[in-house]
Amino acid sequence: PGELDRGFSFLNTTAADQQFFEEGQFVGFGFGSKFTDAPFNTELRLTQVFPGSPAEAAGFQRGQQILSINGESIPTVNALGGVSAALGENVVGLSRTFRMRDASGMEFEVTIEKALVTFEPVAQTRIFDVAGAKMGYLEFRTFVSTADDALEQAFAEFEAENVTAVIVDLRYNGGGLISTAGLLSNLIAGFIANGQVYAETLFNTEKSSLNTLERFTQRANSLTLLQQIVFITTDSSASASELVINALFPHTVVTLIGRTTFGKPVGQVGLAFCEDELLLRPVAFEVVNALGEGQYFDGLSPTCDAEDELAVALGDPTETSLARALSYLETGSCGTVAFQSKTAAPLSRHQAIPREPGAPAAERLLGAD
Repeated sequence: PGELDRGFSFLNTTAADQQFFEEGQFVGFGFGSKFTDAPFNTELRLTQVFPGSPAEAAGFQRGQQILSINGESIPTVNALGGVSAALGENVVGLSRTFRMRDASGMEFEVTIEKALVTFEPVAQTRIFDVAGAKMGYLEFRTFVSTADDALEQAFAEFEAENVTAVIVDLRYNGGGLISTAGLLSNLIAGFIANGQVYAETLFNTEKSSLNTLERFTQRANSLTLLQQIVFITTDSSASASELVINALFPHTVVTLIGRTTFGKPVGQVGLAFCEDELLLRPVAFEVVNALGEGQYFDGLSPTCDAEDELAVALGDPTETSLARALSYLETGSCGTVAFQSKTAAPLSRHQAIPREPGAPAAERLLGAD
């Protein structure tokens, strides 16, 4: 269990589970963060700030550094139980005081309260012109049911623009619903792999009657001109994100740009108890692709290494990871990251979401934490 579960199994309330995965809402400050000086873990920076959140109202921006939480420095925070413990329970009205440093080196202090944040899982879509060919870009934050319509719309736009390659930015996507992972996979490869094996879900021998085999299915918005698919990944790209990547390997040209993924080829079921008020989410199955490949507990390695450049907005073609992805599509090489966009028109802009555990009880879940 220590090697295979790694803390994936958890308890959650049914209400919070459904609120997040069915309604697209969570209680929090509304930002994501990560340490940028591993293994020391003293430099904590914002990766994303969610529109309409308390964090946005307080002036938080991607790339800013958190210097202290409630007067405790980040090294002290780590020694006292970690960042999650310092941020406190997800209760509306709970407040914390943050000391921040912006890109210019200026420091400021602000106290904010947690609130109910409503998000859109598809943060943005864009179209880039690369050597005369159209390339779609999709920033996708998590696999929840509220993503389904937005994914359909995004790929309808890609298909209308005759894109031949798609970049799916999964750098902070920690997973979620298998059903939404299947939808994304079908929108990407449902046309070129229609009827072929997508993935197998495998339980242990005592529960083998629950095993399933899924096949690709062409949808109305499945891409018909797709030649390449590129994923931008980090060690926060997990679970359902990895499922999609692994499922596509046998069927089309797949390239990873960024960092090695988290490594979670297993998923959870939802077992309700206490009169359906609580859910137990134990690891119960693994997922393999059409070649029987799975067990990627060490993660999926990138084709080309690239930094997550926090000083630059996501979707900006000069941001290192996206620039390398665009350059790779143009040259087939990892060598250069410089890219000058001829066309970088935003099709739509939405919000972003954090990684959260849980899923509706009827759904199987591939979530990282």
